[in-house]
Amino acid sequence: MSESIRAGRQTIAVTNGDRVVFPDSGVTKRDIVEHYHRVAPRMVPHMRGRPVSMQRVQGTIEDSVFFQKNIGGHFPEWIRRVTVPKSGGTVTHVICDDEATLVYIANQGCITPHVWLSRVEALDKPDRMIIDLDPGSGGVADARFAAHLARELFIEAGLLPHLMATGSRGYHVVVPLRVRDTFEEVRDVCFALAEALARRAPDRLTTEFYKAERGGRLFLDCNRNSYAQTAVPAYAIRPRPVAPVAVPLAWNELDTTDPDAWTVRTIGDRLEGEDPWASMTRHARTLDKARSWLARQD
Repeated sequence: MSESIRAGRQTIAVTNGDRVVFPDSGVTKRDIVEHYHRVAPRMVPHMRGRPVSMQRVQGTIEDSVFFQKNIGGHFPEWIRRVTVPKSGGTVTHVICDDEATLVYIANQGCITPHVWLSRVEALDKPDRMIIDLDPGSGGVADARFAAHLARELFIEAGLLPHLMATGSRGYHVVVPLRVRDTFEEVRDVCFALAEALARRAPDRLTTEFYKAERGGRLFLDCNRNSYAQTAVPAYAIRPRPVAPVAVPLAWNELDTTDPDAWTVRTIGDRLEGEDPWASMTRHARTLDKARSWLARQD
């Protein structure tokens, strides 16, 4: 049995829609496709122009989750794509520019599309900078503490941070950037900001890469700020038991919202309210003030 979804100018036939993908919550493939159809107006603007790596499933999340970077040979010609070099060759990524592409890849078993922090017009120059707040033994309390502190520090440094509940264990602090600096330049600033942040609470925060050296402290992870690295976009489903969803937050929601507060089943009401990231791109800044601020900290 198949059914069709009209998405933009395309009609996508949903195949095997009754297959249960999330056994603990009963979420089916049809639920996943319908989720991406529903959230597309909010999600696609954060994906448009970005190479996608598809986190796919062929059975259930318990037995067959895998990553696919190369676009499938059977993908229709109307899906935009970009070919980029890699070690020993090239890889051709999907570019999710529209609702139809998002629905199509969901029907191909993509649970979570992971996107670059740059767009095809300037693949080596990101327009987002991310610190992933990876909780240690302090759990969500430390993640919230780190997020509040990061917001304060980033504003001092002349940047306008945004917040996302990742649908997993922690939060992302996301800074929109004007397209100017290379990944290496952005990563250097991000690491310097993270180090300044860790110095404000060295007993709770760390930039130590090796887990054994963190002593239970929250890891301020800046490693996504590199060429060809990816991040989970807003409104993506995560392959965890209850099918949680990554959701943008207003800063005043942080203390009352867990990282996995919304699921495929509950996201509907959230979409009726204001989008905390609706004006994100208008808040893009260069890193000039941040560099000046960092220089004054020495």
